[in-house]
Amino acid sequence: MNSKFINRIAGVAFTFAALAGASSCSLLQGNNAMPHFSGEGKCPVCGTIVTKNPVAQQSTVDKSFLKELLEKDYSIKEYKFDEPKRMTWQDDTIAETQEELIGSFKSKVVSGYNSILPKNAVVDNTTNDVYLYFTEDGQGNPGALRLRVQYYADDPLNYNDMVFQIDGFEYKFRPVNIKRGKGDGIMIWEQSDDELKVADKDLVYALSHCQYWAQLKLHGDDGMNHVKLISKEQIEDFSRTVKLYLLRGGSFK
Repeated sequence: MNSKFINRIAGVAFTFAALAGASSCSLLQGNNAMPHFSGEGKCPVCGTIVTKNPVAQQSTVDKSFLKELLEKDYSIKEYKFDEPKRMTWQDDTIAETQEELIGSFKSKVVSGYNSILPKNAVVDNTTNDVYLYFTEDGQGNPGALRLRVQYYADDPLNYNDMVFQIDGFEYKFRPVNIKRGKGDGIMIWEQSDDELKVADKDLVYALSHCQYWAQLKLHGDDGMNHVKLISKEQIEDFSRTVKLYLLRGGSFK
């Protein structure tokens, strides 16, 4: 509230309270008010101007201002906020160019395909990882966008489906191409590497536009699950991979 408004309010209160005089003045003693000057004129004790017939001072309040105050709407408005919504595929404009994005990728043969994948992605049987990548032909034309998940631990999962939790919403995916094997000692590995199709576009969009947090849950048999929190770097890789794929003319079938 600004000082000009406060001064105007104070003036209103003062003007209404002011009197030209008082019929008497008194000194408070405990709960009793004791008169200490009953004459007329200025009280020698407290300085009050005493008159036998006090008259209220003429108000000089700006009546238009009072009317303005009285007509204001002081009701509390209903607050509405934007609830988070499940993300669905949108054909967004991509600000980056291929030249700006390509520095974050490497070329490698994955599952028998010439592929473009994030530099941070690891392709082996002994690393837990999840990432998007895409294949390309000999002329550099993009093939399929793929999702690869790698699990490595001493407890076999035998997972057959997975759920991504992205900014509070679930996106289910059922892999088809799953492989399993034994590692060193008691360690085992499991991995899936699947083409993403039209039905998976919402999942792809959500992964590449995640704003806050994401996790992957692999559903194993016998009620055993594996939950992996997806890092900020992996989310950024999702976004760059989808952008580069689309810029090169990639599409879902």
